Amino acid sequence: MRHAPLRLLRHSTALFALCLVWGTATGVGAAQVSSGAGLLEDAETDALPQVLTTSRLRQSKAKTPGTVTILEGELLRDLGVLNLWDAFRLVPGMTVGYVGSNNPVVSYHGTVAVQQRRLQVLVDGRSYYNASLADMDWTNLPVPIDAIDRIEVTRGPNAAAYGANSFLAVINIITRSPSDTHGVEVRGTEGLRGDDGFGHYYGSVGSRTGPLDWRLSVNQRRSDGFDFRYRRDESGGRTDRTRNSRDGYDTLSINYSGELALGKTDRLALETGYHEVDEEVDPSEYDSFNPLTNPDITGEDWHGSITWHHEPSSDRFFHLQVYHQTRSRRQDWRASFPDPDAVLDDESLPDGVTIPAFATDVNEDLEEARTHIEFQQTNIFTPATRVVFGASYREDHYESDTFFNGSGETNRSRVFANLEHQPTPWLTTNLGGMWEDDSLGGSFFSPRGAANIHFSANQTLRFVFSRSHRLPDPFESRPDWQYRGENVTPEELRPFLEGQRRGPSLSAASPEVRPLEEETITSREISYLYQKRLVTGLFQSEIKLFRDSLDNLISGVTNLGLNENDESRWDLENNVDQTQKGFEVEANLEIRGSRLRLTYGYLDTEGHYTGERENDLERQRALVSLEERLNARHSGSFAWIQRFGRGISGAVSYYFTDQLRDYHFERVDARLSRRWHLDTTMVELAGVYRHYLTDDPLYRKDNNWADQNHLFAEARLRF
Repeated sequence: MRHAPLRLLRHSTALFALCLVWGTATGVGAAQVSSGAGLLEDAETDALPQVLTTSRLRQSKAKTPGTVTILEGELLRDLGVLNLWDAFRLVPGMTVGYVGSNNPVVSYHGTVAVQQRRLQVLVDGRSYYNASLADMDWTNLPVPIDAIDRIEVTRGPNAAAYGANSFLAVINIITRSPSDTHGVEVRGTEGLRGDDGFGHYYGSVGSRTGPLDWRLSVNQRRSDGFDFRYRRDESGGRTDRTRNSRDGYDTLSINYSGELALGKTDRLALETGYHEVDEEVDPSEYDSFNPLTNPDITGEDWHGSITWHHEPSSDRFFHLQVYHQTRSRRQDWRASFPDPDAVLDDESLPDGVTIPAFATDVNEDLEEARTHIEFQQTNIFTPATRVVFGASYREDHYESDTFFNGSGETNRSRVFANLEHQPTPWLTTNLGGMWEDDSLGGSFFSPRGAANIHFSANQTLRFVFSRSHRLPDPFESRPDWQYRGENVTPEELRPFLEGQRRGPSLSAASPEVRPLEEETITSREISYLYQKRLVTGLFQSEIKLFRDSLDNLISGVTNLGLNENDESRWDLENNVDQTQKGFEVEANLEIRGSRLRLTYGYLDTEGHYTGERENDLERQRALVSLEERLNARHSGSFAWIQRFGRGISGAVSYYFTDQLRDYHFERVDARLSRRWHLDTTMVELAGVYRHYLTDDPLYRKDNNWADQNHLFAEARLRF
């Protein structure tokens, strides 16, 4: 199986060549470019999906200023995708890894893994990109797969539409409309083998009350995490001995969605939700503290939004959205310090006072809140010319005694626009950009331009140029990372240590911390979209060639070494440039009761050190390597869904990533289901089987399954 990526590469290339030959054989070529009006009005274009995310205009994929992958909720459910982050293995060029205690990360075109901070994630227009530590908490994203209508992934920088931090890609998760989910639906999934601590339970009820369509849903997810990790010796190195992992989680989400009709031209969309967090954290993740209790995480998240849609005419409409969300994390444990000299600065103690070994309570509590208001209007001047424009204001507040020695706040104002113009039937152009003013990073502009050449109603060649930015987050820009001891023992030490923030001094005033600038990506894309309607089905394919320049990347280590064998480092700097180039293929064939889907991504990365802090060549290479930890040269997927009739359907999918941080990933999933329709009731029973084709750890050596075979049972009821 080690050669599967090479075989898939050859097959992908052959498939693309077949598309070109097929198009020429059916009389579709450059000669048709000037064939006249109606080129894009062919009935075949009806089969192209409508995209909402890329430019903020509703566009056919043939007109979007960028490559987009669409994952339908039905596709994810048919394939037996159990975790939301696993869905992105179906996107060419995307990688999935795990860091920390069972903490999944998702990236497009890789870069650093820990605190993956270069990806924008939206849920019904709300950004879930965390404000202070600049990461994405996939485990606690309160979106059950059962509620997903579709996921649109804009594969490339998109700050022109969504602002800074839409750096590598934008994921927009669109949930099902309340008007489409009337009735009662219940689904339960249990792990039977392998991941037998897994459980997913979803229930929803919805109806129409007067002019209001509404849905109330409850979702619980739990997992025991990975099975084992390797023990460490006294120096902190891993040994060959294993022990059980402690990295499970249990989450509960309650969500309400409503759509209120206010007449023929107006409607309100209402959403609110609550999310409860309970995560286990393995004590070995905090070895520097010699933890005496488990550093587990608990927390609560809230969100609420209201969107006013106004459509006075078919050629002019706007929306106004306001949302507020909060994120609270509490993590405390008791730590022991047998070597106080590694923690304390002797100059801070009175003369003659020495500190023996001691214990204290510490925490990494964090509170975040975001308020966002946005106006967006669309004008359709002619069938060939449309424009969308708008403005937004966002305010992020964060509070943590450990990370910031108090609280802080950032705000950002934005103005954006995108013009779509079709000067001739064979050419569509998009020109857009966003101007932003950020309280931390200053003002900057992100442009994008695209030209889509339509060889026919089912063939498009796309050229895209864009530039985006990522701003340093508050933790990178203004660090003040120390721990405040509470309940110190022995008691005679309390006058010297109780309530004092201790640890190696890492603050904005420290000489190690240098001012950081924004990261920049300049992206160039050529892509080709092809589709062909068959007698009993439809074939669609898209290939993308890209060359991206990532400049001024912030790389380095943020680490507090609190024991004598630990090194304390804070050496963040704009010190790495990368050039990424490669190609990606996505193909989909639907014929009768079958669906076949293929993706492949090839990524070649060249990085070099550009900073001033490090003179050691080995350390420079390490910093460059750090920014390539999630880069995979070869990755891809294959999926087959078959409906056999009589309510029976099956699916098989294959995923691979080679290599991801020295480890190879290959997995085969299979799902078999049977549905029964009884008057107004639907019952479905299914089994999901997963087989890991290698016994390599998942991204890091601590992430191990004891069994390569996993089995799950599903039951679903709808009435």
